[in-house]
Amino acid sequence: MYEKFYGLKEKPFNILPDPDYLFMSQGHENAYTHLEYAIMENKGFVIVTGEIGSGKTTLINYLISKIQQNVQIGLINQTYVTPTQFVKMVCQDFELQVEGLDKAEMVDHLHEFLLTQFSNKERVILIVDEAQNLTPKTMEELRMLSNLEAEKHHLIQMILVGQPELKYKLQRKDLVQFVQRVTVNCHLNGLSEKEVEQYIHYRLTVGGAKKDNLFDKSAINTIYKYSSGIPRIINVLCDAALVYGYADNLKIIDESVVKNVVQEREDGGLFTDVREGDVSHVLSDQSELPDAKILTHNQSDMDRRLRLIENRIDGFDQRLQWLTKKKEERDTVVIELFKMLKDSMEKRIQTLLNIQKMNPRK
Repeated sequence: MYEKFYGLKEKPFNILPDPDYLFMSQGHENAYTHLEYAIMENKGFVIVTGEIGSGKTTLINYLISKIQQNVQIGLINQTYVTPTQFVKMVCQDFELQVEGLDKAEMVDHLHEFLLTQFSNKERVILIVDEAQNLTPKTMEELRMLSNLEAEKHHLIQMILVGQPELKYKLQRKDLVQFVQRVTVNCHLNGLSEKEVEQYIHYRLTVGGAKKDNLFDKSAINTIYKYSSGIPRIINVLCDAALVYGYADNLKIIDESVVKNVVQEREDGGLFTDVREGDVSHVLSDQSELPDAKILTHNQSDMDRRLRLIENRIDGFDQRLQWLTKKKEERDTVVIELFKMLKDSMEKRIQTLLNIQKMNPRK
């Protein structure tokens, strides 16, 4: 839409985890060094955590693209599964035929595959993204898979990538043995104010911009303020700002444009902290619920949050009706953003309702 107007070869602020656009901040450099060391030394479990949108998946994709050794890599990112389903997914990701096999047979088949790879001097690495959603039973299954060894060597190395909730889950008493297997761990935070400026300039350059000053200093400061340095939010704000700037025929994005974008998002509740105390996963079995110190919601707080989200969904519906009457290009983008938000809120309220069902009123 705006690429030609701003002299870009492609959209530089796409939210997809493209390793070509990975900006190596100090935090990302540190995390990558830990991962590189763990792979070179064939360490056991590796844990990478970070805030939502901090660039964990992009970093992993970059790591995969840089691995030079003879390595077979499995990548799992669907983690709302039972232990048996997880083992099946691992086997299928390594292209093993396991249809009709029970869990024990699948594990045996996987063991044979790992021994074959070991004899061929090929490493096997399993990367589990969105690992915060794994149930304790599935994590225990992961630990058992790590017991598949040959002589004094690990047959499979595991890298778990997840949101901060993963750190809290690992504090459970029944996961002590799992935690003892973790040899390398690191955490990604948001970018600093200086890094946000460098990040924006870097992505513009990779996107083909002849000039990296499409955003002036005031715009960058505003983006940092409202993004808290989280790359995904920076991308959303910058992309929307370029759409607004294109619609208004602006060659330079200033503070006022960014504030207009922010205002639209605030009207929709996107910058309201609705994640306080959020439980982003619903476990299939009540016995697998986190400890009380993690699941701290009481019933009255749950009811309040449900009403709050319901009101916001109603507000989104009304605003969508108003926005759909407009035909300008930038409004089309805003409509899509509101639809995505509405879907997210509806999923969140369903999650809360499911938790309520597992915790009936006394």
